[in-house]
Amino acid sequence: MKKERLREALEKLLSMFESGNLPPAVARTMIRRQAGDERPSDRWSLGNRLLMYLAGTEDARGFKQWEEAGRHVKKGAKAFYILAPCTKKKTVREREIDSDTGEEREVERERTVITGFRCVPVFRYEDTEGEPLPEADYAPPEPPPLFDVARKFVGDVRYRPFVGRYYGYFDPARGEIVLSTHDAHTFFHELAHAVHHQVKAGGLKPGQHADQEIVAEVVAAALCELYGFQGYIWHGWQYVKAYAGQDDRKALKAVMGVLADVEKVLDVILEAATPEERGCAA
Repeated sequence: MKKERLREALEKLLSMFESGNLPPAVARTMIRRQAGDERPSDRWSLGNRLLMYLAGTEDARGFKQWEEAGRHVKKGAKAFYILAPCTKKKTVREREIDSDTGEEREVERERTVITGFRCVPVFRYEDTEGEPLPEADYAPPEPPPLFDVARKFVGDVRYRPFVGRYYGYFDPARGEIVLSTHDAHTFFHELAHAVHHQVKAGGLKPGQHADQEIVAEVVAAALCELYGFQGYIWHGWQYVKAYAGQDDRKALKAVMGVLADVEKVLDVILEAATPEERGCAA
């Protein structure tokens, strides 16, 4: 019965991909920070946040900012640097249309202009000690299907606010899945990565590779079909096409090329599920 349901879901999925007859897309949701849980890095530029992630942390602050939060930088800890704009007030002349006369006129206004950038040292949370930071609970009211299955393949599944870089990721080094949305589709995608990493000889290659991403996305789309989550097939097809060159025929060929891995990952996921979890599949 399990094999039959898997085969039916995949066949239905491939038929929709081939025909282009996809269900309407639903809006993607993302987790916003709760009041009182804001971090200084939430106001940083995307480039500075990327520097923070590359430094291996999700929270970095200046020396005094950590002191204000009740934590202290460990002796010998090394800072990494972000870029802060240098600004000054400047009077500029601008032209505008007078709303009363309709005539163009020249006015002077004071503007804040960026004159350059300076390096600012910041320290990772992992390089500090002291009072624990308050943590808000961002987990969904009800976990998605197969949540307990994920815990058999990773050490932790965490929900955190969206910071404009991803909806979720699987970190093989830390053995965790991090999600910035409650959408089951994203959870299924990262679960697929975690299982694929376990069953693939040598594990997944670091970074985002087309074959790995297509496997995860097709698995996620199939699980959405199995568990009755509508509106994510369109997103899945666009995702596959982004990695296959935006051509429908190339994308379908790419899906067919990884179908054996897709079936293997799906089989391992449902094999690890309890009879109740498998029985919840539509």
